[in-house]
Amino acid sequence: MAAKHHLLRNLLILALVPVLLTACSTRKNTFTRRAYHNLNAHFNAYWNGNESLKSGILELGKSARDNYTIVLPVYNYGTEANAQTINPNMDRAIEKASKVIQRHSMNFDDKEYVKWVMQSYLLIGKANYYKQDYAAARRAFEFVSKKYAYDPIRYESMLWTGRAYQKLKQYDRALAIFDEISEEAKTKLLPWSVRKALPLAYGDLYIAQSKYTKAREQIEKGMELQSGSKLKTRLNFILGQLYQIEGKDTQAGECFTKVIKGTPSFEMAFNARINLARVFDAARSDRRMIVKELEKMLKDSKNDDFRDQIYFALADIAFKEKNDTLGMLNLRKSVAYSVDNDYQKSISALRLADLYFKNSHYRFAQLYYDTTLSFLPKEFPDYDKISTRTEIITRLVENLQVIFVQDSLQGLARMSEADRNLVIDKAIREYVKREEEKQAKAAEEQLALEAGIALGGKRIVNEEGTTVVGGGGWYFYNPSAIGMGTSEFIRKWGRRRLEDNWRLSNKRVVEWDLVKGEAAAADSLQTDGKGGPKANDLRDPKTYLAQLPLTPEKVDISNRQISDALFNAGVIYLDELMDAPKAEETFNKLIERFPNDSSTLQAEYHLYRIARDRGDSTLMTYHSQQIIHKYPDSDYARILIDPGYKAELEAASNRVKTLYEETWQAFQNELYRMVIIYCNDALSKYAGHALMPQFAYLRALAIGKTVSPDSMKVELAQLKKDYSSSDVIPYVNVLLGIKQPAAGAVKPEKGDTTKPVEAPVDISMYSYDPNAGHFYVLIVDGNAVNVYGIKVRISDFNTKNYSLKSLQVNSVVMENNRQMITVSSFSNSKDVMSYFNHLRKDTYVFSGLTEGTFDQFAISATNYPIFFKEKKIAPYIQFFNKNYPQEKNQ
Repeated sequence: MAAKHHLLRNLLILALVPVLLTACSTRKNTFTRRAYHNLNAHFNAYWNGNESLKSGILELGKSARDNYTIVLPVYNYGTEANAQTINPNMDRAIEKASKVIQRHSMNFDDKEYVKWVMQSYLLIGKANYYKQDYAAARRAFEFVSKKYAYDPIRYESMLWTGRAYQKLKQYDRALAIFDEISEEAKTKLLPWSVRKALPLAYGDLYIAQSKYTKAREQIEKGMELQSGSKLKTRLNFILGQLYQIEGKDTQAGECFTKVIKGTPSFEMAFNARINLARVFDAARSDRRMIVKELEKMLKDSKNDDFRDQIYFALADIAFKEKNDTLGMLNLRKSVAYSVDNDYQKSISALRLADLYFKNSHYRFAQLYYDTTLSFLPKEFPDYDKISTRTEIITRLVENLQVIFVQDSLQGLARMSEADRNLVIDKAIREYVKREEEKQAKAAEEQLALEAGIALGGKRIVNEEGTTVVGGGGWYFYNPSAIGMGTSEFIRKWGRRRLEDNWRLSNKRVVEWDLVKGEAAAADSLQTDGKGGPKANDLRDPKTYLAQLPLTPEKVDISNRQISDALFNAGVIYLDELMDAPKAEETFNKLIERFPNDSSTLQAEYHLYRIARDRGDSTLMTYHSQQIIHKYPDSDYARILIDPGYKAELEAASNRVKTLYEETWQAFQNELYRMVIIYCNDALSKYAGHALMPQFAYLRALAIGKTVSPDSMKVELAQLKKDYSSSDVIPYVNVLLGIKQPAAGAVKPEKGDTTKPVEAPVDISMYSYDPNAGHFYVLIVDGNAVNVYGIKVRISDFNTKNYSLKSLQVNSVVMENNRQMITVSSFSNSKDVMSYFNHLRKDTYVFSGLTEGTFDQFAISATNYPIFFKEKKIAPYIQFFNKNYPQEKNQ
């Protein structure tokens, strides 16, 4: 009986084999084949690919953080760095979708009979979209829209195409696609997924364009169609932000209340409460209750990382009540307590800086503008304007500092020796006391830390009853010890970025102390190499005395610095900050203190301008008479006597500037004989003009190119003699071999007579073509590192993150056994820079490599053979830094 059953089973299997083999074929359009391929495609490759996509989206949701200081986008796809972490998931999704297309497509008469093939093309587009390769995503979506125009999948692909165009910042195209879908919706029934997503896509597009009223209208329309509580909570938060921008605080408050009652994350709920406090109505709401709630939030330890936002909200409340003093105090606290929210820190600092600037408190404005720039992203609106203002105020404060310091030093110098020694002795005692307190505290903290580590896991409770160290094992395996170390570092240094000079939290800040004790403290115990203390030893009275102008010559030098700083500050006030009252005060102070100074004439003329612009005829007459009587032969006097003389002067100056621009362009284009002709013309016609040293410098360089280097040196020697005080002299010295070159000299802007031209590094052999094929290049010392190991680690990195790109890793030996490792190939500069920015952050790849011992860059296929022939790294690195934008390593 059993044998009979076995026989029947085998016969059945033999009968089914031909059927299954026939069903596997995609060449004939039969029911069984369509059923087989739809079933197999769906529950094998497509299902796995779609699951990989969903896993990647889930991971992205964990890493992508919202920036609550700006209007949230409807969908948060994270940063490029976030997207790179899910590359393996998305590449797997693309791989599986590709298998579906290759193995299961049944296309007859331009119609696809396996729906999962269409879905697989869409899946490829979505995976590329989440990878933030929006161009590739757009191509996939557009293919689906056109290829399968007969299927409802067309509308979903069109929706994603519009989203891709939005990310590519082609807003008009995105809007056109959304409008096309809307038009078709009037006559056709769209898939439900598209109908409910379309208003949100509109809203997201309008948010990206800062068209907030239109965005609110669309999101309100889309809100009614949503069922997911998490999405509705997010949409309510966005609506609250949009109402807040429109000044509709009541509606905004209602939305933020819904957020709190919904299903928000802790951070979203926190920010909803903060915004709810900020939209309170000072006339109708109970301020005390709101402030009390915020102060309660400050005391809650789980809000420690958000104190900057709480203080910012408290500042908002204070400003609404016209209490500017309290508002500014809370803004200062917001900046001081900021932990890791760089955007909030920059927003708080910017608002505070603007207030100080508005009130002409430029010293404090400079400090907070500088803090703003340290953390503000470059894509922030008006970033360039803020940067320019910071640069202007920094120059102003530097000049005010010179005045302050030199006046203080002169005040000390005028004291009797006994009184002066008392002041210096007091300064030394205070410095020594601060240092001893600092060292004692550091020693106490170190002992506590060592004691905690030595106890290896016992809980140490201090006098306040809080745990110092817990857990066991080595320090770096001990979470509590690590936490304590981190807290101590932050307490001492604050949050610091991973960068050079990390100890300097504010690298541009201007020091206002008379003696820069903190800056010099690190060297205070060092010697001068002869057994004596260094000149900056703040325990030695000689350090202080050395700075004092105790001789007539030093007093003259000090006065020169003060007068120059007063004049410079006055010009900055007048022409750059448009603060005429401050400028007038500064120029009057200059004339009063230094009536015979060389800049007094210009100060008088600026005071004349101020009086003229203000319509003060009395002061206009006074200052014009001062100029005419004291400086009758000056151009300013002639201008005041004959207004036409000014136009003649300006015309001549403009001719020189134009000629200089033409000369510079000729030099750039290597038309050296033309450079010599132009320079000869300028030197003969416009002798005495401020640009003449630069003409002479360009002429010397051109002679060096056309005649001989020796002839150039003769010209440079003559230039040194004729223009000994010019700014070009340091660069002349470089070419004459007198000292090392100064970095950073560039061609002056048009009309700028202050910056000399340095002979540039020649990078003209390289050309920038963003659409050319590119390579990633890593150059290492083959004698110091295991090149094969590095190649293996890069290959591992590529397999994990870029498995679909078929990247090749190769190496070639250069001179002195330096080896060049290349990764090829990338289709354009954007692709290679995305790879470059991702790879350079990978600690596994660069383990064993010390910063400064290797070079890495991207290079186009056209520039690669030129570089390999030249083998000069520095010029190409300069070209690379100029043309290829890089993310900061943090």
